[in-house]
Amino acid sequence: MPFDIAAEQTFLTREEAALCGLSRFWTGRPCKYGHVSERYVSNRQCVQCNAEQTAERDRRCRAIDPSYRMYRSVLNRSGQVLMGRESPSNSVGCSQEDLKQHIEARFSDGMTWDRYGQWEVDHITPLSAARSLEHLIELCHYSNLQPLWKRDNLAKGGA
Repeated sequence: MPFDIAAEQTFLTREEAALCGLSRFWTGRPCKYGHVSERYVSNRQCVQCNAEQTAERDRRCRAIDPSYRMYRSVLNRSGQVLMGRESPSNSVGCSQEDLKQHIEARFSDGMTWDRYGQWEVDHITPLSAARSLEHLIELCHYSNLQPLWKRDNLAKGGA
C-alpha cells in the first residue's frame, strides 16, 4: 500500500497549533495553487508555495547580482563541509555586503564582478587541512577567503 501523507498528519486548526506553540499546522486541504502541504501559523501561507517563491527569488537574485551568487556559493560550500554541525552563515562570520567588500579589496588586475566565473573564491588555507570541527569552522571564516583566477585556483589544487 502506498504511503499516504494525509493519513500520517494530524489535522489542526491554526488556533490549536498556536496554542500548542507550533509554527505549522495541517488542514489536509489544498492551497489555491493545489499544494496539499502544511501551512504556517503566522501567516497561513502554504509551506510548499513559500519554498517555491523563495527558490524563484534566489534564482532571480543569482542571475542579476554576481556578489549575491558568490555569497550563496560560499555559504553552500561551507554547508557542504560542515554537514549540519554548524551554521554556514555563522561560520563565514559576515554579511553579503561585508563579504563583497572583503573580496573586492583583494581583486587583482582585471577582476570585476562582471567577470565572476573567470575568477573564483578560494580558501587561502584549504578546508581539507582542518584537523577538528573548530579548525574547520575557522577555515570557513571570510578572513580565509580570497578571489583567485580560475586557472590559478585549479593549479593550486586542494579540495
